[in-house]
Amino acid sequence: MGDATGNAHTNGVDTNSKILPPFPDDIKTAPLVTLHLAKLLANDADEHAHLFEASKNLGFFYLDMRGCPEGETLLKGKDALFQTAEEFHELPLEEKLKCDYASRGTYAGYKGVGREVIDRKGTRDRNAIYNMPKDDILGINPDPYPVPALIESKHDLLEQYTKSNDVVLQTIFSSLNKSLQLPEGTLNNMHRLTEPSMCHVRFICAPPQPPADRGVTSLGEHTDFGSLTILFNRVGGLQVQLPGEAKEWVYVKPVEGCAIVNLGDAMVVFSKGLLRSNLHRVITPPGAQADITRYSLVYFCRPENAVIMKALKGGILDQISADTKDDVPGESSAEWMKRRHLGRKLEYFKGPETWDNARGTEGTRMAV
Repeated sequence: MGDATGNAHTNGVDTNSKILPPFPDDIKTAPLVTLHLAKLLANDADEHAHLFEASKNLGFFYLDMRGCPEGETLLKGKDALFQTAEEFHELPLEEKLKCDYASRGTYAGYKGVGREVIDRKGTRDRNAIYNMPKDDILGINPDPYPVPALIESKHDLLEQYTKSNDVVLQTIFSSLNKSLQLPEGTLNNMHRLTEPSMCHVRFICAPPQPPADRGVTSLGEHTDFGSLTILFNRVGGLQVQLPGEAKEWVYVKPVEGCAIVNLGDAMVVFSKGLLRSNLHRVITPPGAQADITRYSLVYFCRPENAVIMKALKGGILDQISADTKDDVPGESSAEWMKRRHLGRKLEYFKGPETWDNARGTEGTRMAV
C-alpha cells in the first residue's frame, strides 16, 4: 500500500522503501471510535462527550493526531523513533543483553524473546522489548540506567517525544476529569510529567513465526497496568475482546495518522469501575503481514509513584459504590506497578499464584 511517490503509509508511518503488505479487507475489526486531538484541544463539547463514552464502553479508541501542531509533532517524532526501534533491535544480542536489568527488579531496559510469561501455565512470550523510563529521559532519576550509544544519541528525540505524549495525555485527563465532574486538576495532578513515575517509552519487536506456529498468541490476554497507553502500529496483530457474552476477539486495524489509545487499570480503580480497561492480546498479524517483523512504539502513562491506588471521591463518582478488587488500602502506584510487572518476569515466576498476584482488573465488573 503506497502513495503516488511510492512511499508506503500505514498508521501515519512513512516506511520509505519498505513496502508493507496491506491489512486484509475481509476480516472483522474492532469498532473503535475515531476522536480528534484538534477538537479536544479546541474544547469541542461533542468531542469531549464522545471521549467519555468511548472510555466507558470499550476503553479503546483511535486518536487522530493530524490537523494541529501538537499532534503533528508527535507523528513526526514517532516516525523517527520507529527507525530507532528497528536499529536498536538489530543490534548484536550481546549489546542488548547489557541492558537487561530484570535481576534488579525493574521494568527498565531490555527483555529478550521468551523472558516473560503470558499465562498461569508459564507459557513464554514471543516479543522482544526495550523500555526507556520517562524519569531517565527527563533527568528526574539521579541514577539512570545505562543505555547503548544508539539510544544516547537519540536523547533529544526521546525527550521531545515524551513531552509530546504528555500534551496528549494531559488533554485526555482534563477531558475525563470534566466529564467525571471531579475537582479541577484532579487527574492531571496525579500524572505530572516532572514527578517520579513509571511512565516509559517502549520499543516492541515481534519476529515472524514459523507457519506451523502462527496461531499461537505472542502476548497473552491482559489489561494494562497504568492509566493511559498511546500505541502506534504499522501492521496488525493487536486484538481486543469485545464486551458481551460471546467474548469475541477481533483485530484492531492500524489507521493512518492515528494512535490507538486505551485506558488502563488505574483508571478503573480511580473511577470505581465506571471507566473501562479492556482485555487485549497480540497474535500473529493477519494475511501477508504475518511474514514480516512487527514493530510497535508505545508510551505507557502511569500515576505518580506516590499516588495511592484507591477510588477517587467527588463528582459523579460519589453516586456509585466502589467495585474494584484492586482497591488495596495503602498500596502506592509504585508498589502496584512493581507487583504486576514482576509477576510476568521469568526470573520471578513461581507458578500460577505468581500470575494471579500480578493480575489487575480483568475479573472486576466494568462499565459496558
